[in-house]
Amino acid sequence: MIAVCLLLIVLGIVYFVWKYPNLRKAWFFPPKKGLVVLMYHHIKEEPSNNPADHAFAVAPNVFEQQLDFLHKNGFTPISAEQLFHAQKTGHKHVQKPVLLTFDDATDDHYTHLFPILKKYNAPALIFIITDFVGKPGYMTWDQIREMQQSGLVEFGSHTCSHRRLRDLCEKDIIEEVTKSKQAIEEHLQQPARTFCYPFGAGAFDKCVRPHVLAAGYLADFSTKHGINSWPWHGNKPLLRAFPRGRETWWDFHLELTRGRSRL
Repeated sequence: MIAVCLLLIVLGIVYFVWKYPNLRKAWFFPPKKGLVVLMYHHIKEEPSNNPADHAFAVAPNVFEQQLDFLHKNGFTPISAEQLFHAQKTGHKHVQKPVLLTFDDATDDHYTHLFPILKKYNAPALIFIITDFVGKPGYMTWDQIREMQQSGLVEFGSHTCSHRRLRDLCEKDIIEEVTKSKQAIEEHLQQPARTFCYPFGAGAFDKCVRPHVLAAGYLADFSTKHGINSWPWHGNKPLLRAFPRGRETWWDFHLELTRGRSRL
């Protein structure tokens, strides 16, 4: 009888988690200290009432509130340069470090994100899809250079065309990672040191990651959730937490302390 009751309880929990996915909070994971890398896409007002859009758009005022939350809770936004310095020296000059990353280099990164970064003097890392630069919805090279010259923003590669690398042949993988790096370095006259895998695909693939490292990138970023060692040792891609639009402050707290808010 007891076994039947336990089974019913377990089945009830499984059903509840399946039925209400937004309640799959990660609070039961133990808090972890280390480098938190936050992954954003759009910083703009949510474009529609479609819940699928909410994951990729954080409103500017909410992003400002998140930066204020970081400051009030002892977190320090760091630059890519600080990431590499800590890796090289092994020194933890910054306690509770957070690296702000933004995928795709969309035009709202210039119109909405950039003013906020300047207001808070917050460093950031933006990943460029180089074939999309100048197209509708994306930044121009002039805008990218202006952001770079501010000293607050470093740019890395998000490939040439944002294709899923794991699905490509070896020749195409090499072209995606090397030509995008060359384009960034040609336009910005600085080394492209960081790489972000489109869709996260290939980050932990033994056929993809070696080509990224061979191209000369010093750090690669996945979409897998978690908190990284601090200093980061470079032996695997960096994990990232994913703040979404319309999330609660409890979600944001979980992302900073567990590397994820949901399962």
